[in-house]
Amino acid sequence: MEILESILTKNPCFQAGRKIKVRGLMLHSVGCPQPSAEVFMRQWNRPDAARACVHAFIDGNTGKVYQTLPWDHRAWHGGGSSNDTHIGVEMCEPSCLKYTGGASFTCSVRDAALAVVKRTYDAAVELFAFLCREFGLDPLADGVIVSHKEGHERGIASGHGDPDHLWEGLQCGYSMDGFRADVSAAMHGVISGVGTAKTAGEMKVSDRCVELVAGFEGCRLEAYKCPAGVWTIGYGHTAGVNPGDRLASEDAAKALLKEDLKKYGDYVNNCLKKGLITFPLTQNRFDALTSFCYNCGNGNLQKLVTGRDADTVADKMLQYNKGGGKVLAGLVRRREEERALFMG
Repeated sequence: MEILESILTKNPCFQAGRKIKVRGLMLHSVGCPQPSAEVFMRQWNRPDAARACVHAFIDGNTGKVYQTLPWDHRAWHGGGSSNDTHIGVEMCEPSCLKYTGGASFTCSVRDAALAVVKRTYDAAVELFAFLCREFGLDPLADGVIVSHKEGHERGIASGHGDPDHLWEGLQCGYSMDGFRADVSAAMHGVISGVGTAKTAGEMKVSDRCVELVAGFEGCRLEAYKCPAGVWTIGYGHTAGVNPGDRLASEDAAKALLKEDLKKYGDYVNNCLKKGLITFPLTQNRFDALTSFCYNCGNGNLQKLVTGRDADTVADKMLQYNKGGGKVLAGLVRRREEERALFMG
């Protein structure tokens, strides 16, 4: 997380200079199709910007946090008594939304929107974990972390539906309960996921991935030497294999394959951590990319996903169907199955 101090010194809220004892944090989203935090800062850093001022914006394009007020400054964000107790943070929203009235909107490019929402969500988790540590707050305690919508339901904020309306409208799986759990997890050194805390192992290979890979790999239950002279068993497993080894069943071979696939799943996770994957990574997409990586290698995986949305990745995946410069029927089928899983 990167926090850039960009205090709105010309805003009347800052100039009022009132302080609060921080008792909670309120999460907002801006309620319009604007991913750039700098746009809001330019609009609000003026003497005539007297309607609102928050403590921070999270940029939808970069995930950077722009701190616009000192954290213990009384802001104008909740429209009620929450101004006297809570820090207010605004998440910027995707440019591909079109508001049709109130909190209702349409979305023209869902994958792009989900990427922006994930970026702001992840940054908000880190920021709120930092602020909870800074002010000694328990993120799971009642009323400590609330959305603007929840603030209104509690009678401490004005009648807005953010950011719940955004997450629900895009059906992205985020919720305030999940957000609070992710903040708590981040405070204790684990990585946040889609509304549920996950350990540092991140996403893991599912049995569906194992079945897909196994369907294209030969299985031998007795140890044999591969063309490179390495003792091998099952679906290409080599670690610790000795002459005379035998597996009891294909299920045992698949268990070894699942262990081997962890390495390739880690390559996919690393692409996500490095920002090479910018679209939401569902279990199906993770499994499909793991299978692809197992067959085509980490270099081709990075080439496939870098700078592309999910639909483009799915289409480009089909091009990796050649061996020795010739299109191979087996690779055509494999890519088609991986694409079908990726899009499922």
